[in-house]
Amino acid sequence: MSNKLEPQTYVHGSKLYRKAEKSSDLRALLPLYDNWRAASLAIAGRSDEEIAALVTLLNAYKDAVEPVLDARPNSAQEVLQPSILEEFFEYLFCHLDAEFELELLRRPESGFIDLAFNPRSLHDLVSCPAYTIRRKDHDFVIGSSLELTMTVPGADQSQNDIIVVPAVAIECKRYLERNMLDECSGTADKVKKATPYCLYFVVAEFLKMDDAAPEMSRIDEIYVLRKQRNSERSALNFTPKPIDAALVIDIYRQVQRHLSRVWWNPQSALTTGKAFNVPR
Repeated sequence: MSNKLEPQTYVHGSKLYRKAEKSSDLRALLPLYDNWRAASLAIAGRSDEEIAALVTLLNAYKDAVEPVLDARPNSAQEVLQPSILEEFFEYLFCHLDAEFELELLRRPESGFIDLAFNPRSLHDLVSCPAYTIRRKDHDFVIGSSLELTMTVPGADQSQNDIIVVPAVAIECKRYLERNMLDECSGTADKVKKATPYCLYFVVAEFLKMDDAAPEMSRIDEIYVLRKQRNSERSALNFTPKPIDAALVIDIYRQVQRHLSRVWWNPQSALTTGKAFNVPR
């Protein structure tokens, strides 16, 4: 197992450095990013106080760079702002490998949601049936990368594909509006059918809707990290509330508990009387 307890992609930094090659305003942000990255990696544990320190660093970085990012033309299409939160989750969960003594996949990924067979003919069905693996992009995933092998009995060749099976999937939004929630609700339904033990969170900074029924969906939790409406951002001299460290601590502990459980153990019903969520 690797001893490198750090993010696997640095999704925000890679985008920022790539775009900074052609933008002087972004080049000025690179030292700020490098400092955020180094300081976040230097926090060695995941106590509540250390998670709060990570959030303090996140707030300071966002306060420094987002005025520049927001002022850029087509800033929403660049997705630099949401990728800050995505990379933060890479920092937050980068110690899980050591905690669970496993090599985990923990990065933005496309998770498995379905497999459909679509052979061209009866002959193909018997000899080598075509199939389609459906995947869904997630902003952050904790899980496993598996090789799926399909073999027809008696055939000389097999078909191989790599799929990602998420144990946790997190969607990151700058703000959450109704159509985004509807999309996430549909995704949660597909994810839970394919991987019923996947924990599915939606995490936004601001809220941009009044009516919805997320409790009817299969989303496990929705977090609004700034506890603030998106409409307030248009106010004169607007100052955003900081991202709430208590909410981030709750996200971490929820994930930690979920990953520590035995998700399915029918034998436990004979000892504890409960078949689900049995502590390890």
